[in-house]
Amino acid sequence: MQGTKRLYLILALTASVCSAQTAPPLAHTKSDHSKGTATFVPSAEIGAVLAPAATGAVADNVMRVVPIHGEYNVGVSVVRRVKVDGKTPPDAILHHEITEICHVLNGSGILITGGKIEGETELPTDDPDVRTLIGPSSVGKVIAGGTRQRVGPGDVVIIPPNTAHGFVEITSDEITYLLLRVDPHRVLAQHNFKP
Repeated sequence: MQGTKRLYLILALTASVCSAQTAPPLAHTKSDHSKGTATFVPSAEIGAVLAPAATGAVADNVMRVVPIHGEYNVGVSVVRRVKVDGKTPPDAILHHEITEICHVLNGSGILITGGKIEGETELPTDDPDVRTLIGPSSVGKVIAGGTRQRVGPGDVVIIPPNTAHGFVEITSDEITYLLLRVDPHRVLAQHNFKP
């Protein structure tokens, strides 16, 4: 009898959740939609960002931070990481509010996601990188645990907020990727790169 009651409860809860998820969408009228303006980032601009030799281990070049209907921002960057003295520099970070979508353009490496940053340090809110590149974030040198994934040209990785991530190994001389940053709280300063 106990099992039957539990089965009925599970069926009732499932029906309730399913009906809530399949409820018809609200009717939209033409006036409900804000008109937007598409943002185009030509390959020539991406090439212009890639052309200069990278200085330092990481070059994060913000090309755009675009407001979307005043509700959130989307950032577009090209990031280049290189080995230093033949070794992959320490790389461990997590962003509290930003989702990153990484599309590898060239090179390869091993990316770790998840886990815990050892010796995690919060970046100051007035740090220029916090305001223009990454939003509120924590950094460290090593990630304990997590999942290692080999990435290369054409691969896409989506990294949600509060997910530790970093390259534990760059397996080519360098790795370059297009990085989209979804900024739901509009913490990144608007930016429009022109080569």
